[in-house]
Amino acid sequence: MSGNVRLTERDEEIVRCLALAVRLLSQRQTSDHWFDGDDSNTRRRMSHLQKLGLLEKVRIRARTLPLILKPLIQWRPGERTPDCGKAAYRCRSRWRLQHVRTSTAYIATEHAARLFGGRRRGRITKDLQVTHDLGVTQVWLILDATRPEWADSWRGEDVMAATRFRQKLPDGFIVDASENPICAMEFGGSYDEQRISEFHHDCVSRALPYQLW
Repeated sequence: MSGNVRLTERDEEIVRCLALAVRLLSQRQTSDHWFDGDDSNTRRRMSHLQKLGLLEKVRIRARTLPLILKPLIQWRPGERTPDCGKAAYRCRSRWRLQHVRTSTAYIATEHAARLFGGRRRGRITKDLQVTHDLGVTQVWLILDATRPEWADSWRGEDVMAATRFRQKLPDGFIVDASENPICAMEFGGSYDEQRISEFHHDCVSRALPYQLW
């Protein structure tokens, strides 16, 4: 229950994810994660959430995501500097055979953002940005399946932007009960060594653990 809108637990998980954690969900991601791959049921329920004014359906062009299983780097204060060159090679090489495709996705409306205390970003049109955002979503889905307490505590970059004055803005943060960041989360697109190194050193300067996927 949120305001005067009645939602099932699954409905609320989906809308909350889009309002607080990620920018968009592809229909395939939604179907596989919440509907056991049942596309018809997925379309029917997502259509219902659209009619409630909580979601908007969009057509996107994005690269097919590579297989994502675990972080490329996990770092905590006090640990040695990771091999950023090796991580950059793995980031870039995994995209070589991935093709751009057109598909359906869903984004939260401003109404949904207000209900859940999130923030809606404007429409995303660039293929590379959409691909990156779907990668971020995939990381969140992995955590939701394996570490649901982290998925619940994930706040997306749009939600956290106002708190990061003159600091790097990762794709997401795991926050504590007071909404303070305890871990930065970043999805590596075609990142080069310099970009990963700069991200690492920013987290070092904040004594902030991070994961790069």
